[in-house]
Amino acid sequence: MTESECNAVGLNPEASSVTRRKLTVSYASRYPDYIRIPSIIMKGQWLAAAGFTTGTEVEVSVTEGRIVLTVKPPEPVDEQLVNALAQLNKLPAKKQKQVLALSSVAAG
Repeated sequence: MTESECNAVGLNPEASSVTRRKLTVSYASRYPDYIRIPSIIMKGQWLAAAGFTTGTEVEVSVTEGRIVLTVKPPEPVDEQLVNALAQLNKLPAKKQKQVLALSSVAAG
């Protein structure tokens, strides 16, 4: 028997769970000249399941015939700033206004 040659490429585990969706490019009217511009609307629980929850920043990469949407990683949290804001919230409203006024003067 002769050995068979296999050209199969292994699937990326992240891509193997991809669910394909069909969308139609529609249009939206641009005011004030009412020119039709291409529009794609996506909505559904599948977006949240894929990591695209409400308020998530998304990076859009466009090439000929392809649009790729990628969730942007969250910005690192400044613990010192979080602690300062927590302390500010403990102050009475009048003191909070004074601190905010002082910080706006200091910021220029």
